[in-house]
Amino acid sequence: MTPGTSIAALSAYWRGLALCMRGGTYVTLSNTLPELSPAERLNIYCWWLHLKLWSSPHYRSGTFQNDLAKNLRNVALPGTGLPLSMVCRFWPVAFVFLWVGIPLAALAAALVRSRRDGSTLGSAFAAALLAEYPWFHFWRLNCAIAS
Repeated sequence: MTPGTSIAALSAYWRGLALCMRGGTYVTLSNTLPELSPAERLNIYCWWLHLKLWSSPHYRSGTFQNDLAKNLRNVALPGTGLPLSMVCRFWPVAFVFLWVGIPLAALAAALVRSRRDGSTLGSAFAAALLAEYPWFHFWRLNCAIAS
């Protein structure tokens, strides 16, 4: 992949979030972003669900936001020591983190990967932002589905 791939990935990520913010569904994402795989579109939609469900009742913690904060108190952004629960305190902070923090974390992961295995920064960034599915992705999806 070329450096343009990273711009295309970031653009697709932001377009997908904007579409979801305006009430778009996963089906709408599929029609609007056909260049992404179903899993990549699901990744974007799952991130948005966390904000959409923010004030929704939750069976364990009162609200989805409270449950996120409790569950993420022992999970930190790698290399920072910053618990992810910090971004779950207030909706505006979570909103900015979704739009800016996630791409910055993907960039940091891409820098590490490109140095470690020699992949291009553009392809490593696109993969970290949209296509990689570590345990954390499945955990987030499970949280959203359970709520």
